[in-house]
Amino acid sequence: MGIDVKIQKENVREKAEEYARDFALSIKERTDKLLKLDCNEYTLLGIDSTKAEKLEVKRNSKFIYKQIRGIDETSGNLLLKCLDD
Repeated sequence: MGIDVKIQKENVREKAEEYARDFALSIKERTDKLLKLDCNEYTLLGIDSTKAEKLEVKRNSKFIYKQIRGIDETSGNLLLKCLDD
């Protein structure tokens, strides 16, 4: 795993935790921010992305969906189930 991927992983996870714990926002707003973060991860992937990069984005998605589950259990469980299928 390259340095850039490691830094990216930490930044995404830090942002996800920050958004999930921002109690000044509503549940919907926090969930939306987390989903936008996840969407951005997939948007940055391209046809030249390595298998390792794609796997890392999937791992980050799982982490983000677990954060969503902490906010909204039903939605989080649904997202996690879809990711595993």
